[in-house]
Amino acid sequence: MTLKNFKVLGILLLLLAVFAVGGKKVSAAVEDRDVQYTIGVVVYNQNSPEMNMFMNYYREYIQQGFPVKFYFSGSINSAEDEINFIRAMKLQGVSGIISFYGQDIQKIVEACDEEEMYYVLGSGSISDEDYDKVKTSPYFLGSVGPDAKADYEAGYNMADYFADADTSSYIVLTGGSSAGNYMHLQRTIGVLEGLAEKEGLTYSEDVEKLASSEKTTVVDAGKDNVSITICPGYMTDPKGINNLKHAFVDRNYDAVLCTFNVDEIMKTITSKEEEQGSNIKVGAVDCFSMENHDEINDNDSFGNPKIDYIAGKYASMGGPAFAILYNAMSGHPEANTDDADSNTVRLYQGFWSASDKDTFNELYGYTQDIYENAYSCADLMKVIKAYSTDTTPDDLKALTEAYTVEDVQKRIEEN
Repeated sequence: MTLKNFKVLGILLLLLAVFAVGGKKVSAAVEDRDVQYTIGVVVYNQNSPEMNMFMNYYREYIQQGFPVKFYFSGSINSAEDEINFIRAMKLQGVSGIISFYGQDIQKIVEACDEEEMYYVLGSGSISDEDYDKVKTSPYFLGSVGPDAKADYEAGYNMADYFADADTSSYIVLTGGSSAGNYMHLQRTIGVLEGLAEKEGLTYSEDVEKLASSEKTTVVDAGKDNVSITICPGYMTDPKGINNLKHAFVDRNYDAVLCTFNVDEIMKTITSKEEEQGSNIKVGAVDCFSMENHDEINDNDSFGNPKIDYIAGKYASMGGPAFAILYNAMSGHPEANTDDADSNTVRLYQGFWSASDKDTFNELYGYTQDIYENAYSCADLMKVIKAYSTDTTPDDLKALTEAYTVEDVQKRIEEN
């Protein structure tokens, strides 16, 4: 056994121990003799509501409808962690990888080339610069997910909603905007420009500079009756949560606009509401997760929903990435792209939004139901060549980019 394989075998045994001990091991939804493909799924944190949302879609829905079995990573914090998981999955006989991490994509694709392992980004996008570096890899299948425009619009539309909601003292939680997270940065810029337009504000500093501030900043917005506080940092990081706690000590707020998952700070917000004796409206660019479903259906001590506005991804947005990978694993990469020189495709989706619990519950239902799912097994089979021999890359593109509520409702009616 080579040194590299010995090291990877150790990693594999560790990963399998984590799956078993932590109760996270994915059991086959079908008998192993019926499984044609095993798939590794890279998740950055199994405790994240967004990651759990995608995991449940694959485990509880896709695995029921296709002859596949999924294995999920533990927490991934670096490209090296992801590469180690990929190598361990290769030894496990996994056929391909769906990733919800994908940082330092060039290194990761190099590892996939070496291991001859197909790889697709499940719900994200990469820069043009990175894409040019990896697009000729025979094993990199591309990306599916919201682009920068979608992130910007999600932030802008959230600001638009709150500007009409009788709020004037805003705290904007910018997440990783100051740490190179382009997705969070675009959402924050959207929030600031949306508030400026709707509230008639004039900032004394450049919007992108404000959005990427590394310190808590009270924005000079040009109006005395509107205040905006920029609060940077991830709430899983002590520095980030301390920024929020200190900002809550300094002043009262009537709106929290969060550019990432808000579940981590709901208790902190509730405590602030009790301390200041008034309601704080909460909005987030997050996801249609079970956790957010529970929060939006629960009232705070003032009788208002704990979350007032959600824009975000939904579970079955991970469906098209599965179809792309299945086409490649089954020997039909031409079903994904017409490009004779590349197996790579870039497809885009946007977000859903809800500003009341009835709307949220309706949309959430479209991501959970076996028979009426936003991207159902029947929908995906239509763009997988092993099931539909006449499918084309245009069919895949059309299905993937038909992500809106109206598109989904139309598909459900037609099925």
